[in-house]
Amino acid sequence: MMEKIKQTKILIEKIYKVEELIKLFGDVIEDYINQVVLMKDEELEEDRSEWIKRYGDYDDRDKYKYETSIHTIAIEIEQIRRWKKIIYDIPKKSVRLD
Repeated sequence: MMEKIKQTKILIEKIYKVEELIKLFGDVIEDYINQVVLMKDEELEEDRSEWIKRYGDYDDRDKYKYETSIHTIAIEIEQIRRWKKIIYDIPKKSVRLD
């Protein structure tokens, strides 16, 4: 019986990567507590992903890529908590005058 439980735990870990997820969630929570939760509305009312695309140095050489990604997730979680949605800059549709 114990062997079957052990095999089941190993199988679950292989499929769901629970330990890896726990570490990721822990890193997001740490960033949320240390940086994001005290941010003002004005600081959070922006499209974080768009900001990273425009201003971030986000390529394979970026040694802070993981931390930047974790911070982005923490910001987006706080946006959901405060406003029940993630903030996206939606481009205005151009009006055709023909």
